Amino acid sequence: MKKKILLIVICAVLISVGVGLGLFFWWQSTKGAPEESPQDEIYELNMNTDYPMPPNLLDGGGQRLRVILLLGQSNATGCSLTGYLEEGVGAEKYAEYESGYPSVLINYCLDDHKYTSGGKFVPVDLTCAAEKGCFGPEVGMAEMLSKIYPGETVVILKYTMSGYSLHHHWLSNGERGSIYQACMTFVETYIQALLDKNYDARIGAICWMQGESDTTDFKAAHYYDNQTKFASYLREDLAAYAEEGGIYFIDAGISNSPYCEPAYPAINEAKVRFSKDSALNFYFPTIEAGFTVHKEPEGDPDWGHYDAMSELALGRLFGEQIVQSYRSREAYSESGTADANEKGR
Repeated sequence: MKKKILLIVICAVLISVGVGLGLFFWWQSTKGAPEESPQDEIYELNMNTDYPMPPNLLDGGGQRLRVILLLGQSNATGCSLTGYLEEGVGAEKYAEYESGYPSVLINYCLDDHKYTSGGKFVPVDLTCAAEKGCFGPEVGMAEMLSKIYPGETVVILKYTMSGYSLHHHWLSNGERGSIYQACMTFVETYIQALLDKNYDARIGAICWMQGESDTTDFKAAHYYDNQTKFASYLREDLAAYAEEGGIYFIDAGISNSPYCEPAYPAINEAKVRFSKDSALNFYFPTIEAGFTVHKEPEGDPDWGHYDAMSELALGRLFGEQIVQSYRSREAYSESGTADANEKGR
């Protein structure tokens, strides 16, 4: 009898504990995610800043180079699948992308040296992104720029960190963060290498594809201020290498993917607001442009990254805005005044 009573008591206790734990976890789930760290918390990454000198540079003899920076996170890195690109554009166009664009050179360091060109300036093709079988926006950019500037050489310096935020990583407490500093070392190393080899190399524009990792309410609330500081730091630190009239900042909106919930509207609103602060700031939307993230791979879509044709379109839109920025610069040079209508919003 005593054993039965003891078993009943033990069962009652276990049931009570189970119910209590269930109620506790339910209550926790109703609270949502834990409150994020405060603005003044520092996030330092141990970044690799060992950038080899380019082994393939001949003397430039004063050759003029248009230099473009491509910065951001994974949609700038390039995680879209080349197999779907071939389906979308057809065999002939795909062969063009595979062959590459000799007049548009790229030097890239992605995800803290996980993928690099080894310090070399190489023609843009389908191998300048994440792992084999992926491509990035540089393909659409090179397609556009090679046509608009025939007979000229364009250089893309591409530096990306997939999955990292502007708030905590590119910047830290509103100051230049560890990713930013590593990026600046990369850019300065290779633009100085061009100058040392007698190229007339000047930075005309920065293309920025980032924001997906800032889509919590906390970080999104700071995005406008952070982007303002970020662009200001870039222009200040790269002033010695800038085209006459300054460096354009070309910014792409982020997607409405579930990955970007809940605050993608706030991020894009901050980007639009920033674009209106200066004639040197450009913005283009991606949601309104019909970009998709839900189709590829078929049956198991990668919600964080653009489908192949959208990634190609991303690069083409960057290319269009780069061309527009140079036209705006030329118009400014001729008239002496900046015309906001030249921004092509």
